[in-house]
Amino acid sequence: MYTVLRPFCGLMAMALLMTGQNAAADTEIDGGYWFNLHLQGRLPIKHFFWSMDTNPRWREEGRHLDQLYLRPSVFYALNPKTSLWLGHDTIVRHPAGKSTLNEYRVWEQFKYHFDPVSTVTFTNRTRLEQRRREGYHDTGHRLRQMIKATAPLSIDPKLSLVVSDELFINMNNTDWGTYRGIDQNRLFLGFNWKLDESSNIEAGYLNQFINTRTTNRDNHILTTTLGFKF
Repeated sequence: MYTVLRPFCGLMAMALLMTGQNAAADTEIDGGYWFNLHLQGRLPIKHFFWSMDTNPRWREEGRHLDQLYLRPSVFYALNPKTSLWLGHDTIVRHPAGKSTLNEYRVWEQFKYHFDPVSTVTFTNRTRLEQRRREGYHDTGHRLRQMIKATAPLSIDPKLSLVVSDELFINMNNTDWGTYRGIDQNRLFLGFNWKLDESSNIEAGYLNQFINTRTTNRDNHILTTTLGFKF
């Protein structure tokens, strides 16, 4: 399994190296906890499905609510491996010492599951976002590219090792503070436990490095996703 994952591990090592270099100066470090409830089901139209994510996120070692994501979406399954998505995010932000801020996103997504290599399954997720902040005029355009590897563990067929890396790239500048270029990187290492045919739980460690022109952020996050299919 290591031989199959070695190229992916190399990419993660490069991401960590870049993060470490950027984090060397003017970087705030924080710990947090993210929870996500993911629901998915079929629509009455052939090959169409709905999806809903509710995702509260806490900062400062989990002591304060940072953000709440509500993410409804629909997708069309071209085949068992390929799907096209359309979604909308409502994000309620609770910055320290400031009033609540709202962000709204429309996004389009392409998702592809590659054929297994040995026992490892790779998934590609490419997402384009159109982001608007309440009180501002500009629309921010952002590309998100994620590669995810899942490998079952011999100790239990329902338990899998999960490794992923997602790069965020801003495609333009906005009047609310985003700048063209690398926005952030998220590196995840955890486990997926298949509870039954329609539910699973995925938990692990997420390193979120946010790149800014002033003070960068390096967040160490424990994250849990509980998923159900109907």
